[in-house]
Amino acid sequence: MATTSGEHGRGKHEPQYELPTAETLREAGDLIVKDEKGNEVLFKSLYEDRSGSQNLTIFIRHYFCGSCEDYIRTISQELPPSLLSSSTPRTNLTIIGCGDVTPIPSWRTRTMHNILGADTGFPVYTDPSRKLYAKLGMLSSMSTGDSTPSYVKQGPVKTALLSMKAAMMDPTNVFSGGSPSQLGGEMLFVEGEVVWFKRMRHAQDHAEVAELKEVLGLQ
Repeated sequence: MATTSGEHGRGKHEPQYELPTAETLREAGDLIVKDEKGNEVLFKSLYEDRSGSQNLTIFIRHYFCGSCEDYIRTISQELPPSLLSSSTPRTNLTIIGCGDVTPIPSWRTRTMHNILGADTGFPVYTDPSRKLYAKLGMLSSMSTGDSTPSYVKQGPVKTALLSMKAAMMDPTNVFSGGSPSQLGGEMLFVEGEVVWFKRMRHAQDHAEVAELKEVLGLQ
């Protein structure tokens, strides 16, 4: 029988919250992701051996997705490191994309710098092969869904235009941002075990910040 996200957050009976089996997580943990410098590390190194803390991993879509950029900007404002470090247990936040390494610096500047130019410092990794996304059962779709989440700050047309603008401002990486149909999701690990997982069903289906705060015990 499949296990779904239980005491940690909502949606415990919905398919998108189904937890990976222990075997799937073992296999996923041995897959390789790259850090911002292109160094290869095992996925499991991002959440294992961090006693006394919980680890939230956010899988975004491609590096030119306007709604994902809105999401990470919202996360940076509403879940800053100062707040996450004060949670019980302390929370580490990691972001994973599906493009090449080269677009990450400009993407970081667009999403994680505040008005004073300070960077949140959240580590970013990438899975250009998308093997990890596939192993964890993440979907592919170009649908934007029927409603607009609170983290999206403009309408669909402007979001698309901002995505195009971001790509045009970084022309050398326009084809390196990752698959435009790949969806992501959010995972919470406690003591090396995944206790909560939400897969996106469409391009604007990241977990709302209020849900993340509930899951992390910040409400």
